[in-house]
Amino acid sequence: MIRHRLTTLLCALLLAGSLSAQQVGLVLSGGGAKGIAHIGMLQALEENGIPVDYVAGTSIGAIVSGLYAMGYSPADMMALIKSPNFINWMNGTVEQEYINYFRQSSPTPEMLSTLISLRDTVLKAGKILPNSLMNPIQMNYAFLELTAQYTALCRGDFNQLFVPFRSVAADVNERKPYVFKQGDLGDAIRTSMSFPFVFKAIKVDNRLLYDGGIYNNFPVDVMEKDFNPDVILGSVVVDINEKPDDYDMVAQLQTMIIHPSNYDVPADKGIQLTFNLKGVNLLDFHKADSLYRIGYEGAMANMDSIKSLVERRVDPFDLTLRRFLFKSQLPVMRFREIIINGTSEAERNYILKVLRQSGEAYFSLEDFKVGYFKLMADKKIKEIIPHAVYNPADEAFTLVLDVEMNHSIRLAVGANISSSTSNQVYLGVGFNVLDQYSQEYTLDVYMGRILNALRAKAIIFSSDDLPKSFSAEFSSLNFNFFQGEKLFYNDDRPAFVKQRENFIKFRFAMPTPQTGKMEMGLSGGYLVDEYMQTKLESFSNKSFDRSLYFLLNGAVRYDFNNLNAKQYPTAGRRNYVGVQLLTGLEVFQKIDSIGYKTKQDKNLTYTQFSAGYERYINLGKETILGFMGSTVFNNKRPLDNYTASIVQSPGFTPTLHSKSAFNEAYRSNQYLALGLMPIWNLRPNLYLRGECYGFFPWTMYERSANQQAIPVHQWSNIQYIAEASMVYSLPFASLSLFVNNYSYPKGNWNVGINLGYLLFGSRFHD
Repeated sequence: MIRHRLTTLLCALLLAGSLSAQQVGLVLSGGGAKGIAHIGMLQALEENGIPVDYVAGTSIGAIVSGLYAMGYSPADMMALIKSPNFINWMNGTVEQEYINYFRQSSPTPEMLSTLISLRDTVLKAGKILPNSLMNPIQMNYAFLELTAQYTALCRGDFNQLFVPFRSVAADVNERKPYVFKQGDLGDAIRTSMSFPFVFKAIKVDNRLLYDGGIYNNFPVDVMEKDFNPDVILGSVVVDINEKPDDYDMVAQLQTMIIHPSNYDVPADKGIQLTFNLKGVNLLDFHKADSLYRIGYEGAMANMDSIKSLVERRVDPFDLTLRRFLFKSQLPVMRFREIIINGTSEAERNYILKVLRQSGEAYFSLEDFKVGYFKLMADKKIKEIIPHAVYNPADEAFTLVLDVEMNHSIRLAVGANISSSTSNQVYLGVGFNVLDQYSQEYTLDVYMGRILNALRAKAIIFSSDDLPKSFSAEFSSLNFNFFQGEKLFYNDDRPAFVKQRENFIKFRFAMPTPQTGKMEMGLSGGYLVDEYMQTKLESFSNKSFDRSLYFLLNGAVRYDFNNLNAKQYPTAGRRNYVGVQLLTGLEVFQKIDSIGYKTKQDKNLTYTQFSAGYERYINLGKETILGFMGSTVFNNKRPLDNYTASIVQSPGFTPTLHSKSAFNEAYRSNQYLALGLMPIWNLRPNLYLRGECYGFFPWTMYERSANQQAIPVHQWSNIQYIAEASMVYSLPFASLSLFVNNYSYPKGNWNVGINLGYLLFGSRFHD
């Protein structure tokens, strides 16, 4: 308390000389990423001792002016905007260390999803469409972390910030601007930059608020009305005459939505700076350095005019000292109580158990962050918007959570559109329940040339001090594998293979440190393989021999996964190790002149060990190196014939193309595989990806004269897969153009294109 009073006194002494002197207000326009030029302009002002006594802004202008009001220097702002955290906040990506793999649903080919409320009597089209392009999961947390201490320090009065501050949002119900003078600083900044369809609207005091640029993109009038400074400096980063490109949907929306604003500063009271920012789009934050430089150079070019208007000067050292003293008063970010709105009693208790597992009287922001992403990793909770209210008496915050529960049916659609045989459509339905336990029920349907499948799954999570989950899954899968794109060969390789799997799985899982999980399970399955033991002569089902398997599968598996994408990852790692015991019957049916003839049943029992590791390391600004290794070892005996043995051998399929083609040279009961994946970042979300894999089988099968499988233990049959692809990561899918080469068969080159996700889900042996 004494330190706080001394600091306040020192700040007052430093400010005393400026209170009666010439006052300067700074107004910053909206304009998306172009607003980074505001930061360069601020740097030029500070270097020349130009004071800024008041700030007001809209959209990106509210972000920059808000940060300045919190005591951020221009260098601090640039460090924040160029940081991985800022990028994650903007696109909704969860940091790798907070990805809660234990609570995540199994990956599917989902591209788009929507929620249909069970509480609506009439289905409205607007409620089916997603309400934002960017996932708000990061934004909801980020503004708490960024602003809560400053809201506490100024006690919700924006005049008491390091620099008095105003932001402008758009009240879409009243159809007019809404000016923030007080309240939660995070709400004031976030609402002002919530551009429609890109970011979700925010509700404050029962008002639905969007980007302030809709009605007032340059709040000079707010500056004059609230502060009436002697001089107004304006920074405008929009070109009202610029036309949007035909292909830029966001720019077209921006032009349609934003109402005309007055971008003039009264000539007798100030100066307006404009910048040449043509060709910069709303979300081009990767151009931060060049935008900063444009703002800095533009301000320096006008510095003589600015100095002629502003007579007063501020010593840079005094400014730095004032910032230090202001920030030294920030309260420690710790929480004591939690208030939860929008839930039932059972839902509230579940959330509290997840957030307060330590049992301590106080918990930190980091504790909340871990719990927050645990809760948001599944689909039971639609959204959590956190706020922090400071209690000076116990020097701690009360965490207030506005929770929107998911009482809806979730519909998902996805696809893989390919130039090869791997075209696929996916439909998913999910329903979630949260009371004493968190429950999820899903039904997935896959339709395509390679896979047709139906999968139903139920999973229950507990919220005990030692979290755990129980799941049951039924799957019916039907695979049709072609030998690459070529159906005719001059030898006796299995060119066409059908596999049917019907199984039920029960799993018990617990989380492990670093967001991994340990699983134990029991599965029962009925598997049917249909194949030809000689070269393809007919497509008739009567030409296929059959192998049937009735199996039980007991498994223990550890899995860790924080890869940043379910397809073509560029960051994170995955590692797993598993042991399985399988036992049951093998039945072979041979076609003859009167139909299928069943040979004698054979017992089949074996154990299998599998392990894998995949990781991506950033070698520089534009280069990433991925590497992987995997191994499988089992003691399975040869099956009834050579083809049956090959079809049931574990396959190495590291690329999308290899997953969709049956290639016997990359299948073995005992193998080691290694791979390198160099990646070059050409521009945001556009990558050139190289992949080179070596396949080292220890056990291979040779075909005898009577179609039997003869095991051969050797390392000599080494194979490779090499692929180069251009990958563009879209918010809802990935687009890739690839060329690859397999060492077997000779001359096996493939070129193709994929849009979407090629994911088949778990199989019986997984």
